[in-house]
Amino acid sequence: MIKEEFRVAHEKLAAAAELLGEHGIDAWLILNREASDPSLPLLIGTTSIHEAAVVLREDGGHLILASESDRGNFENTGLFAEVIPYGQNFEEALRGLMDRLAPAKLALNFSLTDHLCDGLTVGQYQLLEEAIGKDRLRAIEVSSEPLLKEIRSIKTPAELERIQQAVTLTQEIFQEVAAEIRCGMTEREIGERFVEGMKARGVTNGIDHPFDPPLVCIVRAGLAHRKPGNTAVEPGDILILDMSVKYRDYCSDVARTLYVLRPGETEPPADVRHAFDTAVTAITAAIESIAPGKRGYEVDAAGRSAIEAGGYPTIRHSVGHQVGRQCHDGGTRLGPPSRADSDGVVKAGEVYAIEPTVIQDGGLPCMLVEENVVVTRDGARLLSKRQLELVVIPC
Repeated sequence: MIKEEFRVAHEKLAAAAELLGEHGIDAWLILNREASDPSLPLLIGTTSIHEAAVVLREDGGHLILASESDRGNFENTGLFAEVIPYGQNFEEALRGLMDRLAPAKLALNFSLTDHLCDGLTVGQYQLLEEAIGKDRLRAIEVSSEPLLKEIRSIKTPAELERIQQAVTLTQEIFQEVAAEIRCGMTEREIGERFVEGMKARGVTNGIDHPFDPPLVCIVRAGLAHRKPGNTAVEPGDILILDMSVKYRDYCSDVARTLYVLRPGETEPPADVRHAFDTAVTAITAAIESIAPGKRGYEVDAAGRSAIEAGGYPTIRHSVGHQVGRQCHDGGTRLGPPSRADSDGVVKAGEVYAIEPTVIQDGGLPCMLVEENVVVTRDGARLLSKRQLELVVIPC
């Protein structure tokens, strides 16, 4: 029986075995020491202190070469067909293991572009060369990047449960904080309310330090990725709140926009409403466009063209990005053709934050609304409850 704490890892290793078969790869070797490889928490739910060699196999008979002191940690996972302890000489033990397995094609974690796929250090690579020989290694090595990107991108049922809970808790905090905002409160004070909400629910910030505040921007003070400042809310302000929450290692990424009524106003002025409606229309266009088989730049174009059709400057960032163990989780990006990974293919099971944004300079209305969706075989399913109306705050 699989322990709940290792359910994600069990699902990920099953996906790894399937992908190894599809790519015709005998074995996938992951060398690690002192948590040097970022893929291990995703793939096996833990890491090693001393030198370790994880070998993933097509038949699901995964192995690990581990020190005596790390051995119990890996046996406790229930994920490995064999946990092989070594004594003082890791290189000798690694050579023996590679001779025993004799892979014709060996996947290694190296990448020129994706740091999450580039966990093999130079020192570990040189150790592997010494263990099995440079010529032999050159003949069998391939990059694991295509496998690791797909495993990271396509979410398992257990991962989706955690992401959905992160999104749900994020929206709870938004509602709680929005009800407290009044004129005179500073960005920093609003940010502190978010931190209180995170602590009360046992979650943390998904981007920065665990209890850093989210992005809290009064538009007239500048819309940017910055810490909340001492600018206070005034009548007529547009307030943007962008929050990532981490729940059991998985993140949300949701943004909401509020308007502070001026004396005598019962609703936002026309230019503010138009900016908000344009952002919402762009999100709808992107969500309706996204589907398995689409290229990232195609989805970007749907959201981007809606912003431009509203009379606003083109978006300065991508229309969307993947969400998972990190707020910006790599893989296919919903960006223009010039952006890295925007030519990637959207696949069912991927989770995206959708955020086509109205950005203007000179204090003109800016709008950031961000929703989270999971791609299905038929299109997309919302994980967040959409913001379809501009939240208004009395002053």
